[in-house]
Amino acid sequence: MGMGYSAAQIDEVTVDTVKKFCSKEFQALQDAIDETSYAWEDVAKAGQFDSIESDCGKEISKTFENLRKAFEKKTRLQLFIGYHDCENDGDRYDDVDGTYWNVSGMYQLTPAGKKMKKYVERKYFVQLG
Repeated sequence: MGMGYSAAQIDEVTVDTVKKFCSKEFQALQDAIDETSYAWEDVAKAGQFDSIESDCGKEISKTFENLRKAFEKKTRLQLFIGYHDCENDGDRYDDVDGTYWNVSGMYQLTPAGKKMKKYVERKYFVQLG
């Protein structure tokens, strides 16, 4: 099987948007990360593969899940974190590079998506695989 680039897209929200809707839960996650040797990049990479608990520990995983639940309760959108390295795994024209926050439940615009559309921006990138 050959290697090549495939298209990917996310519906990105900024970290400020996450904080706006869930400041307390975001701060709890930040505090949990600060108490370890992990960085946001580590959490984002683990979150991309749903391995936060095994890769970064139970406390970070627990506080991340609390953040996700709070965000969904307030916005009715599911929140995710991920990581993309456009230099090694993508292309210089990618809209995404590094840690990103994305949501699902936007399109077709649901009632929740209509309320949140000014906070969400769809971005595109390619990845090698």
